[in-house]
Amino acid sequence: MAGLTAPRVAASVRKTQLQTGRRDDFILRLQQQPGAVLLEGEPEGFYGYQLAGDTPDDGAFVRWSLKQGRFELSADRLGLYPLYYVEMDAQLVISNSLALLAERFPLETDAEAVGLFLRLGFYLGSDTAFLGVKRAEGQLRVQLDDTGLTIESRRPELKRMSQPFSAARYQQLFAGALAKLRGAQLPLYVPLTGGKDSRHILLTASSLGLPIKESYTTRVLSPHSNDDVTIARELCQRLQVPHRVLDSEQRLHNAEQQKNIRTSFETYDHFWINQVGQYMTQKTPGLVLDGFGGDVLSQSKVVTPQMHRCYQQGDWAALAALIAPMDPYFEAYFQARPEFLVSPERLQARLQAELEKFADEVIPVKSFYFWNRSRRAIAISSFRQLNGNSQAFFPYMQAELFDFLRALPEDLYFSQQFHANCIAQAFPEFADIPFASNKARGDALAGRRTLFNVLALMREIAQADFIAAPMRLRALLSCLRSSTVKDSAVTFFYFFRPMIYLNQLRHWRFPKREHLGHG
Repeated sequence: MAGLTAPRVAASVRKTQLQTGRRDDFILRLQQQPGAVLLEGEPEGFYGYQLAGDTPDDGAFVRWSLKQGRFELSADRLGLYPLYYVEMDAQLVISNSLALLAERFPLETDAEAVGLFLRLGFYLGSDTAFLGVKRAEGQLRVQLDDTGLTIESRRPELKRMSQPFSAARYQQLFAGALAKLRGAQLPLYVPLTGGKDSRHILLTASSLGLPIKESYTTRVLSPHSNDDVTIARELCQRLQVPHRVLDSEQRLHNAEQQKNIRTSFETYDHFWINQVGQYMTQKTPGLVLDGFGGDVLSQSKVVTPQMHRCYQQGDWAALAALIAPMDPYFEAYFQARPEFLVSPERLQARLQAELEKFADEVIPVKSFYFWNRSRRAIAISSFRQLNGNSQAFFPYMQAELFDFLRALPEDLYFSQQFHANCIAQAFPEFADIPFASNKARGDALAGRRTLFNVLALMREIAQADFIAAPMRLRALLSCLRSSTVKDSAVTFFYFFRPMIYLNQLRHWRFPKREHLGHG
């Protein structure tokens, strides 16, 4: 992890509605007494980006100041910018890096929160991997002065839309979100896949005449598909946008550990994006136009009509089974440390309590997934993998567009056509280019890398004291066998990511700092 760096002046993008700030790691440690006393950190700061406009606190940022014994901190309206805070020994500690907190202070693993994460792949509410350390459930505001300490976290109220929910309106709002970048003096990069979100960004940005410096696509390993590469190439050729294909990540074990540290242990996913982070450190710092949130808000494959029906009927047991289906084979690997095994009753109770917070939403399960999974386990990679170089920009999170998508009626959302129709109507000349269909086989793991990853996983299995002895032997034999069958080593690695996660969390092993690519 990078340590604290010398202060840098926040940069403003001229003639636009965008202000950008710093991207390095920070930590603030304040004494709680009459008047705030800063024990560590800088007296003022601004990180991320903020958009000007009619909606306050639009963007993804945090800013703070300490003046005359009064400390104030505020973050963006959705709590997109990752912030962690903990009260200890009459002190308040705040950081954008959970790993940096754990390096500085003795923290205790929150067994139930981690157990839930192992089942879900994301944390619920304000939970993190450590007891007492929280992440805000929405916009974070902190005030510390002579009157005491106030910590508030809230989500914006749902806005009822008076205008029709049409594909044309969707495109109008989306173009408006990207138009805020007109006149930007920073290079614009577009990560491009075969899906809808990034295509929508590329086509709309091009139609607005935004100067896209480059688009890039990352190859992935089998059993995933590389449809993205051929589709992205064709789009960029037609638009005459420079396009770069990045090699697939082959160092599975090392990349997984690096990803866990970078993303503050908030996600299973995105080890493959390490290649992007390393590539972007070689590029001129700019803005990465990220498609985060477009899928879950407008056309999700994760949120299903069956989930919605279960919620409306109050069938919490059935809904819990859909969100976190039981996997006896997976559960068996954690029997030696039962504190990480959350009972079905406790899992359902925690899920129900969290789901009920969204009862007033149009589609409560959709909002549950956005605030708990998307905002935390997905957006975190965009911030942390590019940290220290380029700034991720989220057009789907721009306030007016987000409020529109949040309020989509059930029929449009579950039609599985709304986003695709919007793109097709706005750009009919590109309608012949299909979306990814998972037909192009992913890359194979190189033989030398297969051996390295198998040996690394075997070391992990041997050290995993939460795996009972009989299952540990079975796992070691399966690991050896996986190296002899094509693609099995990758599949085996995906299955055992929770083991790597828990080993690393409990023993707090850091990969070599020079490979992390932080600012």
